[in-house]
Amino acid sequence: MDLNEQNKKEMLRDQMVSFIDCVLDSAENDNKLDYINIEINNHKGNLQMDYTLRNRKKAY
Repeated sequence: MDLNEQNKKEMLRDQMVSFIDCVLDSAENDNKLDYINIEINNHKGNLQMDYTLRNRKKAY
């Protein structure tokens, strides 16, 4: 892997880790750490990152 590819990988990793940390902090604040859905897509360096925190309760 050349230096440019390694740099891309590191930049993607840094952005993803930062996003996941923010999602976990948000989930922890809402007491929803058990129900997290995270989706991350990359298209030529443009990251689209979405998350959903769910609140599930048994009906019976």
